[in-house]
Amino acid sequence: MAENIEVVPEAHFGGSTAKLQYAYLLRIPILIALALILLPVISLFVLRELLGNLFVLDGWNIFWTMIVAMMLAWSILVAIRVVLLNGKDRFGVEQGLRRDVVTPSALLFTELLVVPMLLASVFSNGQTPSAGAAFARLGAAAAGIVTAHVLGFLTLFIAVLLSQRYGQPPEERYPGFPWMLKLLSWAYHRDVVSAKARTSLEQLGHSLPMAFRAGYFDLRTGLLYPGQWLTFLLLASSIALYWTIGFLKQAKLGESFGVPAIAYVLLLLLNLNWILSTLAFFLDRYRIPLILPILVFIVPGNFLQRSDHYYAVHAGIAVKPISPSRVLTAPSRVASGAADPRHPRGRVVVIATAGGGIQAAAWTAEVLTGLHRQLHQGNKPVNFGDSVAMISAVSGGAVGTLFFMNEYQTRYDRHGFTAGDAELGAIVENAEKPGLDDIAWALVYSDFWRAMFPYAKRSTEDKLIDRGWALEEGWLNSGNIHADLANWREGVEEGWRPAAIFNATLVETGEPLLFSTSDVRSDPAVEPHRRMFTDLYPNMDIPLVTAVRLASTFPFVTPVARAVSNKPEYHVADGGYYDNYGVYNLLEWLDEALATTPPERRPDILVIQIRSFPSDQDAKPTNKGWFYQAYAPVNALLNVRTAGQLVRDRDALSAFDQRWSRENVRIAYATFEFDGRDAPLSWRMNDAQIRAIRREWKKRVSGPGNEDWLEVSCFFRPDSPDCAALAGKGKKGPW
Repeated sequence: MAENIEVVPEAHFGGSTAKLQYAYLLRIPILIALALILLPVISLFVLRELLGNLFVLDGWNIFWTMIVAMMLAWSILVAIRVVLLNGKDRFGVEQGLRRDVVTPSALLFTELLVVPMLLASVFSNGQTPSAGAAFARLGAAAAGIVTAHVLGFLTLFIAVLLSQRYGQPPEERYPGFPWMLKLLSWAYHRDVVSAKARTSLEQLGHSLPMAFRAGYFDLRTGLLYPGQWLTFLLLASSIALYWTIGFLKQAKLGESFGVPAIAYVLLLLLNLNWILSTLAFFLDRYRIPLILPILVFIVPGNFLQRSDHYYAVHAGIAVKPISPSRVLTAPSRVASGAADPRHPRGRVVVIATAGGGIQAAAWTAEVLTGLHRQLHQGNKPVNFGDSVAMISAVSGGAVGTLFFMNEYQTRYDRHGFTAGDAELGAIVENAEKPGLDDIAWALVYSDFWRAMFPYAKRSTEDKLIDRGWALEEGWLNSGNIHADLANWREGVEEGWRPAAIFNATLVETGEPLLFSTSDVRSDPAVEPHRRMFTDLYPNMDIPLVTAVRLASTFPFVTPVARAVSNKPEYHVADGGYYDNYGVYNLLEWLDEALATTPPERRPDILVIQIRSFPSDQDAKPTNKGWFYQAYAPVNALLNVRTAGQLVRDRDALSAFDQRWSRENVRIAYATFEFDGRDAPLSWRMNDAQIRAIRREWKKRVSGPGNEDWLEVSCFFRPDSPDCAALAGKGKKGPW
């Protein structure tokens, strides 16, 4: 077959049977090609909120993306040609290709596969506001494509140099510029492999069983077919590219050289194409389904404990209980408002901030820093941060809270919230920093091999490195947050640091799990009850970034994890499964605090809710077919997670307000809800979404619907003109 150079049409399918046979034999590269084409379309038009920001790219990002995309396209071409050239030899089907010739049309068709990726990388997400920007981004794409072609030609040159002599010279087999064909011709006529070594290789090829020869080795000479040499060397080039990108990331150079999440996704497709195509080429000879080795070698290993996802806990110091009552009435916190005759028992703020990925992180940071900045201005500046007693945070809201609360420190001659204006901006910037690249890197370089070879995860360090760990590392480096959960108990009782609840969920029981710096006791007669981290792991501690990561375990983006241990442990998931708004546990904490505080010591309370998505986007009725039954239960569960929880929280707030108003507790309410559109659910934002955060906050302060800001301002400055404006608009309810 390899020596047949008769002039016949390159494609040779005798009938529909052969076409169907080859459609099956080529199923892997065909599916990978479809994934390459459709990934940009699905990301930008079908799942835009979740995947659209994969294509928020700068010049370096585009450069790497196009290199990997080209390599993936060529791996698809090689995988297809190996099957078509060796179909009769390997599978006993009608020969697909009679000549080992890569025509210009075949190469062009292959490279057209990357066009959707190129267009999405260069022009999506409003990243080309001008012709100059468009040309610059196209230049970065062209540089990546040229670099990929240089690497591809080097691979082809080495393949021709090492492979056996073919009946047809390379200048007749490959398209290219004249100088390229001259170099290939030169390589073709060089004897870099000695006669003795070639004889040994021939003997080795002839000695192999037919299962390892058919389709791989020339049955006459015993040497590898030239096409197989090219496959092997392109695979080696793919491994080299994979290693290089991994090295850049591990050497902390990934940010400098801009390897983006989409490039890691393409690397994953590249790995899958090589692995699955290689397996299929070998197994299809025996009609062995490709799923069989996966079931035999991979699936059983993934039931082993070592293949699970973990988080680290470590021995901690014994911490004394801090009751909600002591937090609510902390002397320094209450004293900040006691001088105000309108708040004779002092004033405190409690906050519930909702989940929603990086959108929630950014909106939470914007609202908290914005309130502090606004109240710190004017003739009577107020330190909003020092008035906060408790923040109950969920998912992405926990991330924004993490960066805000990291500014409660001991500096010079004072304790408390010490951030200046420049540091307030840094808080928001840290919350907006993308974590998607870190997650994608871990998916391809850790979690992929965890699934493929779960037996290799032996050491504790190996078990911890996954998508969740990578996200933690990004937060740790951005905010320089090296504290443990117990460290943030310092100052809570004295009043210079607020208490925090990072809300998570126990997967096995569905109960809320609280990573809290204040103790919340459950009534054992009430089910379901809540668990504290300290209940599960007494005298143990956990890094803050780990606690926040567990509380923001966005489904499938970061893994559900369990503590490292030799015994069974609970798995921890996103707090949004139980209460995506953080209100329920905040009210339980407040109930306990007020119930155990004497009436004469109960301060006035401002309850602030921060919601990262609009709550009034009511879905319209639709017509559905029978297939809707396949996913309607899941659709209902997702909607209950938001709308259903919101209704429950509103009822709980109303009941709370009625109960404590009868006890003469003065409670004010303010809700800062993002009302924009196109908010992202992933861990990356584009420029328009960042601007929307700023724009929405300005509307909340100075727009026509600024009642919530007036409520906050009037709570702290009862004599300000804002109170008169608020009186004219009427008091808001607790929701």
